[in-house]
Amino acid sequence: MNWSSALSGTQWAILLAVPPLVFLLYFLKLRRVQLEVPSTFLWRRAIEDMHVNSLWQRLRRNLLLLLQILFLAALIGACLRPSLYGDQETGRRWILMLDHSASMQAIDIEPSRLEVAKNKAKEQLSKMNRGDVAMVMAFSDRADVRQGFTADRNRLLAAIDSIQPTQRTTDIREAMRAASGLANPGRTSFDGKNDIQVAEALPATVFTYSDGDFPAFTEFDRGNLAIEYVPIGLPIIDNVAVEAFSVDRNEEQSERVDAYARVVNHGASSAMLTASLYRDETLLDAISATIEPGKEKGMEFQMDLLSDKAERFRLEIDRKDELMIDNQAFAVLRPARHLRMLVFTPGNTILEKALSTNAIKRLAHVEFRLPSSLPQDAKDRSVPWEEYDLAIFDQCQPVAMPNVNTFFIGATPPADDWKLADKSGPVILVDVDRTHPITEYLEIGNIRIVEGSVITTPEGGQTLIRGDNGPVLCLASRGPYQDLVLGFELVQTKERESLINTDWGIKRSFPVFMLACVDYLGGSVSPSVATSIRPGQPLSMRLASRVPRANLEQPNGKKMEIERTDAGQFIFTETDQTGIYQLKGENDLDLDVFAVNLFALQESRLLVKPDIGIGEDKVAAVSNTQRGRKEYWRWLLLAGFGLLVGEWVIYNKRLLF
Repeated sequence: MNWSSALSGTQWAILLAVPPLVFLLYFLKLRRVQLEVPSTFLWRRAIEDMHVNSLWQRLRRNLLLLLQILFLAALIGACLRPSLYGDQETGRRWILMLDHSASMQAIDIEPSRLEVAKNKAKEQLSKMNRGDVAMVMAFSDRADVRQGFTADRNRLLAAIDSIQPTQRTTDIREAMRAASGLANPGRTSFDGKNDIQVAEALPATVFTYSDGDFPAFTEFDRGNLAIEYVPIGLPIIDNVAVEAFSVDRNEEQSERVDAYARVVNHGASSAMLTASLYRDETLLDAISATIEPGKEKGMEFQMDLLSDKAERFRLEIDRKDELMIDNQAFAVLRPARHLRMLVFTPGNTILEKALSTNAIKRLAHVEFRLPSSLPQDAKDRSVPWEEYDLAIFDQCQPVAMPNVNTFFIGATPPADDWKLADKSGPVILVDVDRTHPITEYLEIGNIRIVEGSVITTPEGGQTLIRGDNGPVLCLASRGPYQDLVLGFELVQTKERESLINTDWGIKRSFPVFMLACVDYLGGSVSPSVATSIRPGQPLSMRLASRVPRANLEQPNGKKMEIERTDAGQFIFTETDQTGIYQLKGENDLDLDVFAVNLFALQESRLLVKPDIGIGEDKVAAVSNTQRGRKEYWRWLLLAGFGLLVGEWVIYNKRLLF
């Protein structure tokens, strides 16, 4: 037993003087009014009180005195704050972080890892003392604060109940940074001289409920943050997962489709399973296999291509284990879709040949026109621009910019913010942007250019190729559209004479460059397997410029409208579910399709780590309890209050009866 005084010396002196005073009250004589009565039989109790209050009389048994003394003893004991050290959580500020990533859906502990984590977090809240505050945060690959700091347990419990499982991967970095920002104040300085702390330090204890299977977060300063890791899950699991699944057209037989899958056994024993391949809801083929612990097995399927429309495939493992969401995977074979291109050229044979390759023919239908056919008035609607995806202007420009993506060769858009300097030469290409899709595979070392012009772009323009005098290939946004400008001609056409301005047209890199331009500016999609991403991963796609908006249909049937960005892209962020996502335009027209698959080793292996790497040290797994001080003064105070109530009841009962 431990004691800790709650009063000062003066306060103790006053409190200890109270019990003797109570005793004295029972010895003092009272001035009583004398009355004559015929008999003292009915006043025996009053006579006893007179004896009690007589000075130097022997103290008789008195229940009221006993209760009063016991009350004072309880009060004195409470002020001594008796306590014992035992298993009890301590902490004034708690941050409860619950992992709700895909692996927390495992059912190795019933009803699931996430539900067990929520129950443990609720047990933690039951240990809150008066004045303690807590907050609730859910995390997967991103942090989600469900309830800020509060002492209201009902709100904290409701926040825990609101956490639902996700199919995302696990990454604790964002959640830890958010927790650290609450415990560790920032610092600032002026002129590099004074280092000032801009907020008061508020230490907090983080309780992390997770299986711990996420990358170590070593570049992290915990500062005032104390971290407790509560592991969730069993060390031995039984789980088989599809780690890869893809489909593509057969290289030798275009009417055939090849499918490949890779299945991994993460369990501790051999797994007998059947992998079934479906086209929509039609079973195409099934393969039975036995996979040893920790091993993987590749599976190949082959089928006929039914039509030019999108073909949707699903691979499913017919086996019940502890995590079912990784037992299936999805893939889509995109349909062949042709773009429409309009090219205005005075008869550039090099350009026409580059746009007539088989690779471009598979992507686009190209229409050639003379510059003289361009509308001469902004109100002229003789060219239906809305029917095209890309317009190329070779040594010419329109009166007004069309609502499509454009590519200008030896010319600029009719706008003041685009300019070409006076021609000079020869031009030597010195640098290329390898990060952009148009120029990432472009070789420029041996290209000769007779003369060219330096390009001045609008604000925010991007230089893709730079010559010795300045930019010669630039890209800029025009609202939802993209404009590409080349600062030199391929062939200089003057009246009926054509002069070769560069040997680029006879080199292999030029058709590659034109194919990249068509693919990027046209927003085309190749007729191959659709994009596959992980749950929660954002996806950026380029569609035909004539499509201002698209409707995204999710696997659960939910639909949402997405607008084209100023950079001409469609960005999708609502990708939390595994399955097939369909993009549709006006009149329910199919635009594109993509798949979302888990394909995450750290989620499927269901590993429960004995410790986690946070900062420079390892945080070992602990239970929900730690050594703490259990205080009993509140119980003594409550007992004293009960004695006081009992004394009051007995006293009033004597007066009544």
